[in-house]
Amino acid sequence: MLSCKKTSFTLFFLCLILVARAYAVSWFPFGPPGGDARSFAADPHDAKHLYLGTATGTIYESHNGGQEWKRLARIGKRDDLVLDDIHVDAKNPKHILVGAWVVDRPDGGLYESKDGGITWTSEVALRGQSIRALAQSPSDPKVWIAGTLTGVHLSEDNGEHWHLISPEKSIEIHEVESVAIDPANPKIIYAGTWH
Repeated sequence: MLSCKKTSFTLFFLCLILVARAYAVSWFPFGPPGGDARSFAADPHDAKHLYLGTATGTIYESHNGGQEWKRLARIGKRDDLVLDDIHVDAKNPKHILVGAWVVDRPDGGLYESKDGGITWTSEVALRGQSIRALAQSPSDPKVWIAGTLTGVHLSEDNGEHWHLISPEKSIEIHEVESVAIDPANPKIIYAGTWH
């Protein structure tokens, strides 16, 4: 009886290993060498057109679903920007916004390209802000929000102008790490903090 239990347990264990191997997913390294991949974005009009942001201020792109990558630009011409948020405008794929921050310093900014990532400008109203989160309204693509260490900033004209909408120097709404906009109502905004 004891040997039968051992045999049953051994068979069960072997079956478990075989089943686990059958469902195992193989991961292969793709993308540019070096750097720390921090964010991805896809062109809403072309799913094979991808963008990758790094922790060294570099943005890469792929036109074949990630099989091959090329360096697109160095954001802000700096190597200390962490690019945690890349957003391709739902209405215009040539319009891209990138939120950036710097490790160990309250610095960074919001960078914008209107030519598909070839050239970039720094948004004056958010220059030096540590941008930790970025979102575009699904129901009104002109509405964008940015989460920073100082609070929540809003643009209602597709990123042309920004202003702080959370109370200035709030003891609750600061160090905003995540943001979202209600899919049906762009006036409903969610902000997550880690303070």
